Amino acid sequence: MIKLAINGGAEIYSISPILEIPSKNGGTPFLKRELILDDSWIDRDGMLHPNYVSVEFSGEKMAQLDHFQPGQRVNVDACVNGREHNGRVFISIKGLGITPYQSQTQQGYAQQPQQ
Repeated sequence: MIKLAINGGAEIYSISPILEIPSKNGGTPFLKRELILDDSWIDRDGMLHPNYVSVEFSGEKMAQLDHFQPGQRVNVDACVNGREHNGRVFISIKGLGITPYQSQTQQGYAQQPQQ
């Protein structure tokens, strides 16, 4: 498992309602919510590069998303998981925690007046 910290105030694009994924063997369905982050950027030529990142929250972690809404800036702790199926590798990002983004004020030394 690779741990991932999304810091710097990623903007929430959307938060899904609870999604129910049926079990392949008839057992209890898997429940999750998807947090979509908008990490789009503009290059130096003014060209927009859309970039959306999906982070899955499951189990008791789903409730953390109740306190957030689209447009809000957040920090997210997650882990990257991968699995192989039929010769292909599939990757998912599993949310571990989410907190509101708080910009850090620049800290420096106050200039002393010249005498």
